[in-house]
Amino acid sequence: MAGIKQVYDISVSLLSDCFYIVDQTRPNEAEKLFHTLREEVERRGHIMFVFNGEHFPLGFIKGVINGATSEINYLYVDRPYKKSGIGTALLKEYEKYCIGKSVKNINLFRAPTAEARNFYTKNGYFSMGNSFLMTKNLTR
Repeated sequence: MAGIKQVYDISVSLLSDCFYIVDQTRPNEAEKLFHTLREEVERRGHIMFVFNGEHFPLGFIKGVINGATSEINYLYVDRPYKKSGIGTALLKEYEKYCIGKSVKNINLFRAPTAEARNFYTKNGYFSMGNSFLMTKNLTR
C-alpha cells in the first residue's frame, strides 16, 4: 500500500532499497547507510519513516531525538520521484512526530547543493551562519 509509515525493523529488502535510492546521488553515503541503518533504527532508537510506492519505497527520512532537539541524518527520494512532494511529505511527517515528542528544534547538516538548500529553506529551515548546519524551531 502506498503512503508513509514508520519503520522499526529494517528488512534486507528495505535496506537494499534505501541503499539504491542513496547510491543514485551519494555513493559514499550509501555505503555508510548500508552498514549503520539497521543498528541505528533497531538498537539505538533512531526514527525512520518510509514513503512506499505501490511496489517499492520511493523515499525515506531518518533522524534521532536527543532531548528537546532532533537531528535529521538522511532524507532521500528516488531520483525519478524528486519534486513530486514525497520529500516534503516525509519531512512534515517527521516534524509532526517530533512535535509529539516535545522536540523544540530540528537540526541538519545539509548536503552542500543549491537544491538541498532551497528544499529546506522552502520548508522553514534556515542556515546557521556560514556553516552547513540548518535548523528549524518547532515552537513558533
